[in-house]
Amino acid sequence: MKRILTLIMLMAVCLCLFACGDDSAVAGMKLASNTDVVDYKLYVPEGWLVSEAQRGATQAFVSDTDRTNVLVMQWNITENTKTVSEWWEKEYKPQVFTSEAVKDVTVDKNSEGAEGEEITLGAKPATRYGYEGKVGDSYFKYDVIACVTQGSIYVIQFTYMQDAQEVNGNRTYSTIELHKEDVGKIVANFRFD
Repeated sequence: MKRILTLIMLMAVCLCLFACGDDSAVAGMKLASNTDVVDYKLYVPEGWLVSEAQRGATQAFVSDTDRTNVLVMQWNITENTKTVSEWWEKEYKPQVFTSEAVKDVTVDKNSEGAEGEEITLGAKPATRYGYEGKVGDSYFKYDVIACVTQGSIYVIQFTYMQDAQEVNGNRTYSTIELHKEDVGKIVANFRFD
């Protein structure tokens, strides 16, 4: 009888472990995305403020006083935008860089002088783009990570505000250094369902 009870308890523990295994976040992080609405999991540090998902987008901020944020969006693949580089050139840049909202745009270049850096997102190949620009009277730095999977282009955008420093025409973004570890954890723990 003891063996049977032990076996039943062992099976119950195993079922709990298997049921909970993939949904757990790393220590100090929480699920920000609504998995009933979107087909990805975005984990952010526990102290961050999460906005309600709208139209499949998820957004979280550091705090009310530090507007460093992450925004996850899902774009449709079209005949003209089947790859990340096509989407960047034909969809994202025309919509963002030619709008009246963002001015004085400077795009980061990799060691070969091209835009974009190959990385991994949720165990899938992705590309990271960086740029800075002026919105109103404030300068912002943006990091955009894009990945094509599951018939869509998934985009994670990090936004950092400029601090007061500007030396020899170079702007500095202190929030990048402040949140570098958090941003790394957000990217490392992003999952596609």
